[in-house]
Amino acid sequence: MFRIFAITFFAFCCFSSKTFCQDKDSIILYNGQVLIGPVKGANLGLISIDDIDLKMLNVKLIKIKTLVIQERFKVETVDKRILYGSLKTSGKEGWVDIYTVDGKSIPIHITQIYQLISLDNNFFKRLNGNVAAGLSFTKSSGIGQVNFSANVKFATKILDYQLSASTIASIDSGRYSRDNENLQLFVTHDLTPVWFLAGSGQYQRNLELSISRRYLGLIGGGNNLVIKKNLRLFAVTGITFSQEKSTEGIASGLLFEVPVMLQFNFYQFHSPDIQISSTQTVYFSLSQQGRIRYDGSTNFSWQLIRYFYLNINPYTNFDSKPPAGSSSTFDFGLVVGLSYKF
Repeated sequence: MFRIFAITFFAFCCFSSKTFCQDKDSIILYNGQVLIGPVKGANLGLISIDDIDLKMLNVKLIKIKTLVIQERFKVETVDKRILYGSLKTSGKEGWVDIYTVDGKSIPIHITQIYQLISLDNNFFKRLNGNVAAGLSFTKSSGIGQVNFSANVKFATKILDYQLSASTIASIDSGRYSRDNENLQLFVTHDLTPVWFLAGSGQYQRNLELSISRRYLGLIGGGNNLVIKKNLRLFAVTGITFSQEKSTEGIASGLLFEVPVMLQFNFYQFHSPDIQISSTQTVYFSLSQQGRIRYDGSTNFSWQLIRYFYLNINPYTNFDSKPPAGSSSTFDFGLVVGLSYKF
């Protein structure tokens, strides 16, 4: 009787343990380490998991031997496919099977995953980004300045959102000057794995080019030109409408432009661990003959420890016909700071 009870209890424990593991997302690394907890998402070669015994961790895809995700995700692959479903372990190391909503099983190598977007209803589970602060130098002041920036991404099954903000200010003899500010909400909707619709709303301030404030909206579309394991390049164009006010208080009417935007993302998780993000945009005016504007910004991130990165951010702005009162058509700067990624 005791033997029967012991066997039954042991079987129940094994079944319960197996059931518990199946209810949790899990990651097994090639070095044998096991991580268990909800997976938040993946982007640019990193997958985020909230481990039950540790904390929120970012794991490199190249380190993963086995991956199991119970919740449904939007999966974007390097070969420009978009799939919806859960991810289960495959019979081969480094591979997963994606079980789609229509019951199909699609095998894929883990490193072929470009992006995982949670379809969970929890708002905070879908957030990821970084905040940074530091010192900078700009042509407009010629003195040391302080800066702050933030970048947050949020995605749903229908839309992808990216909110970015940055400010550069100088303090000279107790006087606080807001030299350069930028706030943008960029939204995309996938039509196919390659083509997407795009829209944005933006606020800008640049004292070097005599812009007290500019409000700008964009409607258009884009194309994923290149998607590889460690890089992405896409282009966006359409039409923008804006209204600006100069530092002399002169407001323009409604201005229309045709933008051509290129955005490039690159990452390398071997030594050194670096990430590069660059956005370059040229605006051709439809309202002011001959006016051409250019906004360019590049961010180099070098990992120091875990979630902290050294950021180097050169930027350039050009306006062939800036508002009246401006003595310059060109502005540039270099921002150096420390960022925390979440």
